Amino acid sequence: MKVDNTDTINMVDNHIRSLNVIDNNVLDVLKIIPRKIFTPETYKNFSHIDINIPIGNNEYMLMPSVEAKLLQALNIKLNEDILVIGSGTGYLSSCASLLGNKVHAIDIYSDLIEISKKNSNHDFLKTNILYECLDIMDNLSIIKKYNIIILTSSIDNIDIITNHMNSNSRAFIFFGKNTAPMKTGILLTKLKSSSLIRDDIIETDVKPIIMKNND
Repeated sequence: MKVDNTDTINMVDNHIRSLNVIDNNVLDVLKIIPRKIFTPETYKNFSHIDINIPIGNNEYMLMPSVEAKLLQALNIKLNEDILVIGSGTGYLSSCASLLGNKVHAIDIYSDLIEISKKNSNHDFLKTNILYECLDIMDNLSIIKKYNIIILTSSIDNIDIITNHMNSNSRAFIFFGKNTAPMKTGILLTKLKSSSLIRDDIIETDVKPIIMKNND
């Protein structure tokens, strides 16, 4: 099925490029994937506007500018395997799948997993994504299997992720107090010596990760 991608291409050329997103690999991937097909029906007219779009379960899509800066910061290589924690509607996972080797996208909501699978079923996408309904807080050990970790919600303790990262891996997470209106999107690089390099990339509004015993 051919999908009109004019609006997505215009968004990349006229907005994303103006935000100092200059990685051609990232820009090309963003142009390939029509963002509208990953946006809920009610909000399709807002697909290319820089807002957090509701996707159900009190969750939201990240803003296009945030997704672009996240992907640029990670500098994903073709041989790298990626873990996406919080699949949402499958958009970010699909972008990552064109940049890397394999993607394992998880979400605690089974309906979002099914939506992600349906949205990703297009011939212009690779078939290298495994979507799975999984709670990362019960499965933190899987983090060590991946070169790249993307957490689409925020946490107030980066050790939750970094303690389980393998050497020579990278993670993009949103960090800040749960009650804070804005969170910092940070790139974490774990070196062979187990030391960490932190780069603050962006400030944005992201919902906290759902933790055990949360109300």
